[in-house]
Amino acid sequence: MGATYKGRQTGTFGTYNAISFNGNKIITGSSGGMLLTDDIAAANKARKWSTQSRENAPWYQHEEVGYNYRMSNVIAGVIRGQYPHLDEHIAQKKAIYERYKEAFKNLPVQMNPFDAENSVPNYWLSCMIIDKDAMCKQVRSDNESCYINEVGKTCPTEILEKLAKYNAEGRPIWKPMHMQPFFRMNPFVTKDGNGRATTNAYIAGGSVAVDEDIFARGLCLPSDNKMTPEQQDKIIEIIKSCF
Repeated sequence: MGATYKGRQTGTFGTYNAISFNGNKIITGSSGGMLLTDDIAAANKARKWSTQSRENAPWYQHEEVGYNYRMSNVIAGVIRGQYPHLDEHIAQKKAIYERYKEAFKNLPVQMNPFDAENSVPNYWLSCMIIDKDAMCKQVRSDNESCYINEVGKTCPTEILEKLAKYNAEGRPIWKPMHMQPFFRMNPFVTKDGNGRATTNAYIAGGSVAVDEDIFARGLCLPSDNKMTPEQQDKIIEIIKSCF
């Protein structure tokens, strides 16, 4: 929300779009989201599904599966009250991103990129990826991870552990769907054709798919717009110390 591509607001491409109002988003109602479409029939169908697919009858009549996806008027009011502050939130998030980018310019890392010629992001979340040759050895199971400390090198596991000691929350980049245990044995499509079942263990230097590689080397940095410059400076200091 608030980002554009070639001058056009994201959320207006295609037939259907979804925007999240989860608690950490740039505009939030603590939960929920919204469906965007110019198709009135589709909108009415979604409204029906969101109210348990209740039919127009004097009793509770259900002829298809529905869901309890309604947003309360209280949450909707909270969300609407934040809209006038969207540009302010984006400016705060941009300042956080630029501060990280400047601080890390001499480190073997890259901040999340964007097409500066055609797009304007909302800078909701600042992320970084560690260069391959600066990664120490790291292995992950489904629920745990470990690494081998190496001078001049680091990995998301080490950085996140150090941040946690200072009560600062960072997270790994999102785990690809095909690596999730629930979907692990399902086929999936890659840029070169059909994918194969993979393991989510990763050791630096191995050959992995692009999304798996980003998951292995990337992390989401603390990006709360209530974070002070002094608090961000401390986070930057901690991350630099890992190298």
